[in-house]
Amino acid sequence: MTTRFAGVVMTGSAIWLTVAAGAPQVQVQLQPVPIFRADVNLVTVDVSVLDGNRRPVRGLTAADFTVLENGRPQPVSAFTTIDLPDVEVPSVAWLRDAQPDVQRNDDYTGRRTILLVLDDATPMPAADVLLVKRAARQVIEKLGPDDLAAVVYTLEKRKGQDFTRDRARLTSAVEAFNGGITGAQVSASGQMVERPFSSFDQSAMTMYLSTVGTLRALAEGLAELPQRRKALIFVSVGIPLDLSVMSGRVTLGDGDDSPGQTARLLQEMLEAFAAAGRANVNIYSLDPGGLRTEASTLNHDFLKAVSANTGGFATTDTNDIEPALSQVFRENGSYYLLGYQAPDPKTEGRFRRIEVRVNRPGVTVRARNGYFEPRRSKEGTGASPSPLTAAMSGLAPKVEMPMQVSAAPFALAGRREAAVAVVVGIRTPVPPGPERSVDNVDVQLNAYDPGGTRRGSAGLKGRVVLRPGSEGEAAYEVISRIDLKPGRYQLRVAAASSRTGKSGSVFYDIDVPDFSKDGLSMSGMILSVDPRVATAPKDGLPDLLPIVPTTDREFGASDRVTAFLRIYQGGNKPLKPVRLVLQIVDSLGATVFKDTLSFSADRFAPGRLADYRIDVPLSLLQHGPHLLSVNAGPVDAGDDGKPSLHREIPFTVR
Repeated sequence: MTTRFAGVVMTGSAIWLTVAAGAPQVQVQLQPVPIFRADVNLVTVDVSVLDGNRRPVRGLTAADFTVLENGRPQPVSAFTTIDLPDVEVPSVAWLRDAQPDVQRNDDYTGRRTILLVLDDATPMPAADVLLVKRAARQVIEKLGPDDLAAVVYTLEKRKGQDFTRDRARLTSAVEAFNGGITGAQVSASGQMVERPFSSFDQSAMTMYLSTVGTLRALAEGLAELPQRRKALIFVSVGIPLDLSVMSGRVTLGDGDDSPGQTARLLQEMLEAFAAAGRANVNIYSLDPGGLRTEASTLNHDFLKAVSANTGGFATTDTNDIEPALSQVFRENGSYYLLGYQAPDPKTEGRFRRIEVRVNRPGVTVRARNGYFEPRRSKEGTGASPSPLTAAMSGLAPKVEMPMQVSAAPFALAGRREAAVAVVVGIRTPVPPGPERSVDNVDVQLNAYDPGGTRRGSAGLKGRVVLRPGSEGEAAYEVISRIDLKPGRYQLRVAAASSRTGKSGSVFYDIDVPDFSKDGLSMSGMILSVDPRVATAPKDGLPDLLPIVPTTDREFGASDRVTAFLRIYQGGNKPLKPVRLVLQIVDSLGATVFKDTLSFSADRFAPGRLADYRIDVPLSLLQHGPHLLSVNAGPVDAGDDGKPSLHREIPFTVR
């Protein structure tokens, strides 16, 4: 069955959206994504300029910089200033802590992007495990309300957390850290002996390769993000390996030098440096052990080499990492992006030295010290993955096609699975001209458990018709549903446009409750708005929801906005009365609206559920950000001893 829907575009022009509501699911298999190779003809360098107090020097122009490649000056052909405000803790807690229920793939522009890498592959002293967690928590505490961060493990990848502003999810991922492998070995007499972490252990080569390979893969994955600086904070004791990159020598602490494996480790390191340079990734190494009684020169040399070759700095031999972390955030909030044409087009993988100078006295210039030419690509390496597969498979979402996603779980009668309602908002430029334009859009939704196994999928095909005379940007929303068992998931939503040839993706973390358990539970909360953009299906999910959900979270005072959620009482125990309190709080922390409602037992439908629906009083609210929150619990809170259930949605009145 195919239906045509009319809708309103942000520019006021009209679009028609046709969606095959009964389209078969698109089966997408994740495939390795080709390594991103930047055009060698344009070299980009991000540069921090610091004064004597290590504060960023602002207001410089391209004329203030001199860039040298292999000692020869190069004309600056591209120049951008990045100047983000310093991180300030808002006076109102919710402005920092409330997590948006809508995720966007353009959130990476104009904000700090922090990748926190915990090295659980390289052997470390047992005492360092707690120190790693403490250092990681300090990083999370320094995040501003708009900063995005991710937690990555070098070995047990499933413990990590993809990019989010949710500090609770980041902290949970950090608390799972339990250290690297021990240095235990079996001696000739059959006894277990411990080797210090500061000695190179040939038997741990696989783990060393995992650490270095992770740095390389992360740098390659971050190339998908806009050409901005990304900070990678590498918390590790370091590998006791002296990387003499320029001369190609490798020195081991002790033990056998296995040339093949060591050469591979070195090559991985060089590739990591090259990938970091292409993606503007600065690696800030941090030894969690601080002032050590045991000598660790080689470990520290490794950490310093990693940072020096990627434009960051290493923090070692100190028990106070706060100044270093503050400097990381300062450097990644105010810097300059320079671009120049490479003077030599060769692609032989050679290292090219870069030096950046500034015509200001008494300043410190921090930038990467060079880059590696990309090697000539090999022919016949196999077919490239589809745009949807490529958009889903990266470390970070693909941003060339603006998208936003919201998702909310709802119980299914008689089933342990829950139905997750997913709304995908898409924006696309409208081509000028008198001719009608048609865009065929594929949308794919996959759900993955923490181990990376796909647990569900849904696919839709859309047809957007742009009438003659349309201009600006068209916006529309696609609504779908995916049924999942209770648990933690990451939804990966991708879309591809046939007209523009572009694709995009959004990654969305969601916890699906077990609604079938005894006691009180609550669905996710959704919002609808009238007037709304074109939506397909036009009626949303009528078998599941009484309103049509939207991803919009910015409303005009004349818009009609409705909030909806559902309360459940599982099991077979007698139904109990439930109290529900809705509040709207403004940016000053003042409660500007409150609604209290009691659900008596007879208000619950035969499925042991009760719907709550309320029109949001936008006309009573001032311009600016607000937080809509709902708390629900038994009228007698002591009945089951559980805290009240909570849902919240930040929104803005324009």
